[in-house]
Amino acid sequence: METRVADCPLGAKCEEVKTEDRKPILYRCPWYVQILGVDTNTGRESGAWGCAIAWLPTLMINTANESRKGVAATESFRNEMVKQGAQTQQVLRVAAQSANRKPDIKPLEQADVCE
Repeated sequence: METRVADCPLGAKCEEVKTEDRKPILYRCPWYVQILGVDTNTGRESGAWGCAIAWLPTLMINTANESRKGVAATESFRNEMVKQGAQTQQVLRVAAQSANRKPDIKPLEQADVCE
């Protein structure tokens, strides 16, 4: 089966050269845009022209991927904060226990607390 690209649903041409006052003028549809980026497979910068409407699915997939990266970074940050919170609680427990000791008990040396 043969596949062909249909005409623009807006009835426009992406680019069209018209002659005005004997000069060629390039008319470009406002939806015809250049997308610049880095090819994830090769790592090289690339740029391609196309209809913004046609680019929407690709851009939506890219947005979803970037969102996933942001969620992963937030989760990693949260895990680090939980770890640090637990360490802080442990230090506070040791400090509270030291403050509640009877004066006849020798206080811990710094070398005893920090290994």
